[in-house]
Amino acid sequence: MDIDKKRLRADLAALARDLTNTKKLLRVTWTREMSDEQRAVVRLRRHATDLHVLLAFSRGRFHLQKPLRDGAYPGMTWDRVAWHARVAERVAKDYALAAPPAIAAEAAP
Repeated sequence: MDIDKKRLRADLAALARDLTNTKKLLRVTWTREMSDEQRAVVRLRRHATDLHVLLAFSRGRFHLQKPLRDGAYPGMTWDRVAWHARVAERVAKDYALAAPPAIAAEAAP
């Protein structure tokens, strides 16, 4: 799996900063409706999980050992390898390395 790990790590760092800043808003006394911030935290956490899955899977590892609570139910079977592969494949499209430029010598007659 050829991915741009430098950009992936930079995006993870930016995501962590955004998540930290959003959670700071929720740690104060609520004087207004905070549902937008709550939804933002959930969305950021899910995106961070996807990026961590991609990074771990690119190293031949797994980010999660158990299924996510969201969508899990008692007695369900979870294929850890297949789940990580699906998530990594979906997220890797955003971090695919550009194809190397064609060598000029190949193009010359």
